[in-house]
Amino acid sequence: MAGQSPIVLVHGAFQSAATWDLVAPRLTQSGRPVFVARLTGLGPDAGPLSESVSLDTHIRDVVDLLQRHDLQDVVLVGHSYGGMIVTGVAEYARDRIGHLVYVDALVPEHGQPALEIMTVPMADTFRRLAAEGGGWRMRATGTLVDKWGLEEGSPARSFVEARLCDFTLRCFDQPLETPTRAAATLPRTYIASVKADYPARVVFEPFAARARREGWGYYELPTGHDCQAEMPDALSDLLLRVPAYSPRNVHSPL
Repeated sequence: MAGQSPIVLVHGAFQSAATWDLVAPRLTQSGRPVFVARLTGLGPDAGPLSESVSLDTHIRDVVDLLQRHDLQDVVLVGHSYGGMIVTGVAEYARDRIGHLVYVDALVPEHGQPALEIMTVPMADTFRRLAAEGGGWRMRATGTLVDKWGLEEGSPARSFVEARLCDFTLRCFDQPLETPTRAAATLPRTYIASVKADYPARVVFEPFAARARREGWGYYELPTGHDCQAEMPDALSDLLLRVPAYSPRNVHSPL
């Protein structure tokens, strides 16, 4: 089943679908069907960013993708803020998902907005950016890239900087509505970025610790936040190792 199951890639905040440009071809070369979600307002081919774009908007984007292509037993991958999205998608499309993969991602519970589960300094940074952008628009800056642990002058940093886009605070301050907690009934894997001098690591460490504590599949990569840019081969190999159990039959983690 794992050899045939589709992989759906969901990117994080301040980035676009192009963040997967190094990973998607590697996955496709393995023979797996690969779909890259395009989230409304994020990137040149995803429509305009507006104050009305929210977490719910992006959850609907991914649910619509799964339904439009009639995908089953999907390995659904969320990077960073994408963890909010894939958790929400499970609430609406659980029977289409075989496995959830969180790549250095937020792992929310019902009723939690992203701002609530970040560190206070990081949340304050985003609120300040939004205040400078009319109360909602957050401009992508080099300071953010610094927090992601990408070294000046590195090919990975150049790759990420070329794909940055503005983001909206509405996606961070909207509480996630998952009253049935469907994501918790699915097999889950966490891939943690663990480079020692990566400043934003403190934001994601609690979720990596939770994954280990709860017995999820768990892997580490010695990168900053954007492992898809720093180690695309290693990340692709890990994603191809994730088994896609049918949610109709299996409810245990790796």
